[in-house]
Amino acid sequence: MNKAKKEAEVKKNVRSLLAVVLICFLAVIITGKALAAGTWSYYDLTVGRLGGTASTSNLQKAYNGSCTVHSISVGGDYDLWAYLELLDNTVVSTKQLINDGTLVQFSNTASAGQSVHMTFQSGWSDPVNIEGIGYWSPDTP
Repeated sequence: MNKAKKEAEVKKNVRSLLAVVLICFLAVIITGKALAAGTWSYYDLTVGRLGGTASTSNLQKAYNGSCTVHSISVGGDYDLWAYLELLDNTVVSTKQLINDGTLVQFSNTASAGQSVHMTFQSGWSDPVNIEGIGYWSPDTP
């Protein structure tokens, strides 16, 4: 009887361990899919005056389709133009005007797997450098 009790306890422990492993496995899969759905990248750039530009670091697109910019702040009550470029600086989207608190999603022709960066441009008549702070994604998270 003591042996049967030990076997039952071992079976119970094995089942508990398998349940924990299954839950961890599912959590990893769900989290991975959520993260793969879109990567946000922080930017804090100074864009040159009189039509100057500044670009973010490169990220790889996970999907074909829209990209996103969430602007937290654009300095000096100015606006900036935002657009997506490939590594060779080929423009692959329209230009979107952003300012404080702007959230904009826009289409582009970059394909999944391509490395891209977001470029910001000041207006041709803006007489000062402009700081832009926010987040961007090569996809639509």
